[in-house]
Amino acid sequence: MTLELALVIAALLFVTGMTLIILRRNLIFLLLGIELLFNAAMVIALAGGARWHSVTGQVLVVFMMALSGAALALTLALLLRVKQELGGDTVDDLRQLREEVDE
Repeated sequence: MTLELALVIAALLFVTGMTLIILRRNLIFLLLGIELLFNAAMVIALAGGARWHSVTGQVLVVFMMALSGAALALTLALLLRVKQELGGDTVDDLRQLREEVDE
């Protein structure tokens, strides 16, 4: 795989992730968009490591996968709790929860 192809794939992943984050109100799609942004960064790190014949890109991707997995597990647990308490899983439901705390 050439560097240009990897950058095109990363750009497509990035644009798709940003589109999901901006356009969707559902928290599941928000998490999916964030994961796509992480994947775009991982593709760039792998392509850079392959381009300059370095293992650093692969090591960085392993750490990014661990960070992404831990953050996703915590966020999904919080999302399930919010869904149990409020009965919804949209950004507006979280805003409602925030307004209740501020009062």
